[in-house]
Amino acid sequence: RRRTIDNKTNSFLSKAARSMSNIGIPVKLLYEAESMKVTVEMKNGETYRGLLLSAEDTMNMTLSDVIRTARNGQVSKLPSVYLRGGGVRFIALPDVLRNAPVFKKVANLKRKMEEDNKSGPRKKK
Repeated sequence: RRRTIDNKTNSFLSKAARSMSNIGIPVKLLYEAESMKVTVEMKNGETYRGLLLSAEDTMNMTLSDVIRTARNGQVSKLPSVYLRGGGVRFIALPDVLRNAPVFKKVANLKRKMEEDNKSGPRKKK
C-alpha cells in the first residue's frame, strides 16, 4: 500500500491505519520522517539525500529535490526519485526524531517489563 503526504485527509487516514497495522518500529519511524530531509544509502553504494515525500511498509520511498552521489563520487541533482526498500542499506534520519512518539512507547514498554522482572516471576494460576 502506498501512502502520500500530499492530501491531508489521506495522510490522516494512513496514519490511523499505520497505528493499527502490525509493522515494526523502524518502519513507524520512517513514517514519522515524512516531509523531512533524509539520506539513504543503497546496497549498491549510491547515496540519495532529499525530502521524504512518502514511505511504504516495504520501506519503498519517494524523495524529492534529490542529490544523488554515485559510487565513483559523481554528484547529480534529480527532481524526484523512487527507491525500492529491498535495496536500502541504511537511512539517516533527522535528530528531531529522537523525540518521536514511537520511542516514548518503546521506553514505556521497556520500563514496564523491567518493573515486572523486579517483582519476580509470575505465578501460574
